[in-house]
Amino acid sequence: MVDEIRQIPARVGDLLADGDAGVAAAAEAIARASPSWASIAGRGTSDHAATFGRYLFETLLGMPTGLAAPSVTSVYQASLDWRGGLLVAVSQSGQSPDVIAVVEAARGGGALTIAVTNDVRSELAAAAECVIDCRAGPERSVAATKTYVAELVVIAMLVDRLRPGIGLRPALLRLPTALRKVIEEAEAWLATTRIVTEFASADRALIVSRGYNLATALEVALKLKETTGLFADGFSTADLEHGPVTLAAADVPVLAIRPSGAMGARVDDVLSRLMAAGVEPWSVGAVARVRSRHAAHVPRDHALALDLDLPDPISPAAFVVPGQLLAEAVARRRGLDPDAPRGLAKITRTT
Repeated sequence: MVDEIRQIPARVGDLLADGDAGVAAAAEAIARASPSWASIAGRGTSDHAATFGRYLFETLLGMPTGLAAPSVTSVYQASLDWRGGLLVAVSQSGQSPDVIAVVEAARGGGALTIAVTNDVRSELAAAAECVIDCRAGPERSVAATKTYVAELVVIAMLVDRLRPGIGLRPALLRLPTALRKVIEEAEAWLATTRIVTEFASADRALIVSRGYNLATALEVALKLKETTGLFADGFSTADLEHGPVTLAAADVPVLAIRPSGAMGARVDDVLSRLMAAGVEPWSVGAVARVRSRHAAHVPRDHALALDLDLPDPISPAAFVVPGQLLAEAVARRRGLDPDAPRGLAKITRTT
């Protein structure tokens, strides 16, 4: 797992250098079809990439976007009106029958279908009209890491193709260098603070963020659950305040993924509230440049401040990496093998 995390900068560089053809073809198909709405289908880690995609499609393309519920098609066998829509299916393996069923139903019902996968020979790739190869290379660890980042980058590349004026391309080209910096700084931070010890000795944890990085919080929580056995849950800080904030306590580690700008200030506000209640949160993300309404701040040794020169829409591809490394380290501290979590297989086929 840690070896594959360390491969992420190179794999992203390869994707940016060689993956434009598939992205360009998909973007051209979308431009021709001119869909008025989109739906994104995925399971597990890929569902979190879909959450990221929903934010990008809505904020940068102005396209109403929802997350597909594959069981609506595969179990309930509901007939949907797909006309005028776009269906993007995200799957590392391309082998989940329920996601494939959604693609087949959407394509048969009149939607444009695009597969984002790391296996262009998969059933999912065959079912969709357009295929974008994640180019992450073989992933041996059960816990998906480099393929998740590649999925995020593919989605950002697609949005950039559809709206080149938004300026994502220069930031994407800086991403491999930023990722190398993140890995170096995150590994040093994990080795010199008590975060690994604190999470390894806990039985539950909260991972929080908001906006584009809600996907990061959800994905880091999943990595902790599947590799360490820790009952970690991911929340939007906005949703946290609507009830689940009662779960926060001094013995429950909290990791915040801090976005930049105004959204980061909103996350800071919630962290300040937690600190006032006696919680000592940990924080990974952008350097604070907008002051929170509250005076309290995460202690310096509890914060991995990443000054990466990346805009908020691209930051999830970098901010997830410290969480992946944390999960790997906590698993080993607990005496577990993060590469082969108990009861899990690399490919999960849900129907």
